[in-house]
Order: sequence, then C-alpha cells, then structure tokens
Amino acid sequence: MNEEQYKMAYECVVNGKVGEAQKIGEMLKAAGVDSKEVGKVLIDAMNVVGHKYREREIALPQLILATHSFKKMLLPYVMDTKGEAGTVVMGVVQNDIHDIGKNLVVGMLQVYGYKVHDLGKDVPLDKFVEAAKQHNANIVGAGTLLTATMPELETILNKLKDSGIKDKVKYMVGGAPITTTFAKRIGADGYAADAVLAVEMVAELMKGNQCYLAARQEKA
Repeated sequence: MNEEQYKMAYECVVNGKVGEAQKIGEMLKAAGVDSKEVGKVLIDAMNVVGHKYREREIALPQLILATHSFKKMLLPYVMDTKGEAGTVVMGVVQNDIHDIGKNLVVGMLQVYGYKVHDLGKDVPLDKFVEAAKQHNANIVGAGTLLTATMPELETILNKLKDSGIKDKVKYMVGGAPITTTFAKRIGADGYAADAVLAVEMVAELMKGNQCYLAARQEKA
C-alpha cells in the first residue's frame, strides 16, 4: 500500500465518509492491496476516532459513521472470505446494545480469513450455544461494555459446558471493563484488549492454546 492509498483509506474512516467507503475498498482490492494491510490502516483510523470520542472531540453519530465506513471498506474483501482459517460465533450479551468494538473484531477476523457468524447485540445467552452447534464453531466470542452484564459472560461459559460442547470450542471474552484477571477467573480461554490483538489471540485459540492479550498494565 502506497502513501496515497493509505491516506485515502485512513481519511475515509476518520471523516466517516460512508458513501465512499465501499468504492475505495473496491479500488484498493483491484490495485492488489492485501486485505491485512487495509485492515491495519482502518484500525489505525478507528483508534484515532475512538480517542477523539473519549476526549469528546466528536459525538456518537461521528463514531457510528466511522464504524460503518470501516465495515463498508472491508466488504469487497469479506465477500471472498471462505472461512478457511476457522469458524467463529460472536455477539454482545443480552441487555447490552453497545456493539462498535464487536464490529471491529468481526471485521478484522473476516479479513484474516475466518468465517464469522455475527449474532449482533443484546443476544439471548442461549443463542450463543445454539449458534455454536448450528455452525460447528471453533470459537465462541462474547463481549460487553457494561459492568452490570459482565456476569453474563460466565453464564454463557456454563451454558456451553452444560450443553456438552465446551470441549469442542474455545471461549473468548472482551469489552472495555474486561481484564485478563476477570477472563481467567471465569475460565475463559481467551481475552484481547482490542481488535488487532484479537486476531493474534484467535490464532492461538485455533492452535488449542489459551491466550490473554492486554494492551496495557492491568490491576488484578
């Protein structure tokens, strides 16, 4: 990817140009730009957008537009994904409607060749188990942005165990309030602090390992 292509993709997401995003993705793909390069640029852009949102430099609508631009630009690449890297079921737990972080992880995993069945947000807990069975998933991922719904993450794990499929799938968790300590305490196989680390973590889970990747020093 050359400097001009980087700037075009980066600015499209930072400025939330949803209408141009898919066309830019198609142009990059036609030019032979690798999907992983595009994904990394878009994560750079989303990190900037996320920082601006946390600092209240932009409002929620701008954050949503940036996220939609991210997804639209990856669409030309995702359409060719055959899921050869593995199958993942992912969603945001019941009573939580915050799904921007989950959407970024879904997009990055698709770029890296995973077949991702996105359950969306506010997902009934039994749906995670049902989808894992239906799609013969290698990995089940659940996340939340709310501390009030953190206990649901352990409930999902228990449901996977009760259904008899936990020995066939790895279970990963994520979200702003989640830490490595929490993930290990409830018995999750994996945790990653952001979408880029999630790709590394999922690769380790596919090898049969446990993996916990924090972006910063965490308190126990």
